[in-house]
Amino acid sequence: MEFDYIVVGSGSAGSPLTARLVEKGASVLLLEAGKREKLHLTRVPAALMYTIGNNRYDWNYVTEPDPSRSGLQEAWPRGRVPGGSSAINGMIFIRGAAADYDAWETMGNKGWGWDSVLPYFRKMETADDDRDNSHRGGMGPLRVSSLRWKHPLSQKFIDSFVNAGVPRNPDLNGSSHEGVAWNQGSTTGGLRHSAFDAFVLPRLKDNKLTFMDDALVERIVMEGKRASGVDIMRRGKTIRATARRGVVLSAGSINSPQLLMLSGIGDPAELGRHGIEVRVASPDVGRNLMEHPGLYVRAEMDVKTGNAYASALGRLRAAGQWALSRSGVLSVPTAQVLAFLKSTPEQEVPDLQFHLFPFGYFSESGRLRVPTRNLVTILANVNYPKSTGRLELRSSDPRTPLAIYPRLLDHPDDLDCVLRGLAWIRRLASTPPFGNHVRELIDVPPERAGRDAEEQYVRKATVPFLHPVGTCRMGSDDKAVVTPELRVRGTEGLWVADASIFPRHIAGNTNATAIMIGERAADLIHP
Repeated sequence: MEFDYIVVGSGSAGSPLTARLVEKGASVLLLEAGKREKLHLTRVPAALMYTIGNNRYDWNYVTEPDPSRSGLQEAWPRGRVPGGSSAINGMIFIRGAAADYDAWETMGNKGWGWDSVLPYFRKMETADDDRDNSHRGGMGPLRVSSLRWKHPLSQKFIDSFVNAGVPRNPDLNGSSHEGVAWNQGSTTGGLRHSAFDAFVLPRLKDNKLTFMDDALVERIVMEGKRASGVDIMRRGKTIRATARRGVVLSAGSINSPQLLMLSGIGDPAELGRHGIEVRVASPDVGRNLMEHPGLYVRAEMDVKTGNAYASALGRLRAAGQWALSRSGVLSVPTAQVLAFLKSTPEQEVPDLQFHLFPFGYFSESGRLRVPTRNLVTILANVNYPKSTGRLELRSSDPRTPLAIYPRLLDHPDDLDCVLRGLAWIRRLASTPPFGNHVRELIDVPPERAGRDAEEQYVRKATVPFLHPVGTCRMGSDDKAVVTPELRVRGTEGLWVADASIFPRHIAGNTNATAIMIGERAADLIHP
């Protein structure tokens, strides 16, 4: 149980990091709290309707009441299976705008500008052959594919955006990030392609790699300021693994800060409340929690939608099509269309993102239910939220989840931006050709109801888009949790490499960026 490196978490960042370290000749122990699959259910793209909210695959976190949204509490899914959240997410592949990473560098994170990170985005993927090769990759482990099934309403949704003045974009992961386009997904041949399947699975027989599932890390073993290993709870016993060169936390924006705090790295006052010895005073661990707030608006249509497959006969037909040809409604990511736009002409950059799901569902006790009504879902979210939340320990027991305080609409600018997103949803729902088929926007107040009614609706209807970041913020200032080289400030041999390091949110879903962080981390940690 002695290795060069120990990587905690086999998700979007931990999997590429591990693969690249092994490729460089280092011995690596990769730890995953979840259990390996036998049936490989997560490889079926549509299976997320079953895996989300299921304790077998999902940490099933529940937030504290959010006073900025009328005391709302909600489930926050996070993957607890090899592949992490990349095994249960919507498989949407979007990298964020070039300006996002230039902003990171401007904030004091040298080497994280767009020109520096683009080679890692290209290195990690194999995109469809017709992509612009100056911006896309063709030799990486992760497959990024076009949709194998498109609902007719999705094309009409794109056309309505264009008719509303939004430019058509051939590739949102290309030279420009603005406009409307078909979604691309982390899928291959009609199967989900998780980070674990892409990067780790092909290397499992390498004698430099040891993968251990069902392994909950209790704490990092510190010798003074140096991380020398981890204590692991597995099958009722605690075992210790030693790292000659160091430990990397890639457990995600919830679990990485929790492990730092359990190991004595955090706010001294909070650690003291739970009897944890302070190793490094780092008050911002667990702070700076940023999420994309927005609306999931279900629209009832006058034509059949993806919900037609929710009936017993529809499910049988969809399953048969997928089994025979890996095509059809079960073979694709959740979103068919993505768009990035400026909510008003005064905005300097696109401040809103839109998705179209060609189906509608309801969440009940954290589980997803798809009715047989003809529904689609139009999603609008704020790209650059100014509101921040926090995470706090409930206990020194690693099995006890953190308390999550989202506060998604604390800043008035975020509320205003969501309201502008609602206005755009109404606009799209009345713009041909998509608007010709909209019967009703469900639960949305009529436009004539006025600002007060809209604000009341938004405060109750705004939800997180499940892109939590920032809880181990990267920076060059004294309050940053990690340095631009990803080393935990005040320690040796300890790094964090996952979405928790974001110093600022990006315009887009976070999976591709987390994978890029894992790729880059390997070069920073083991040059």
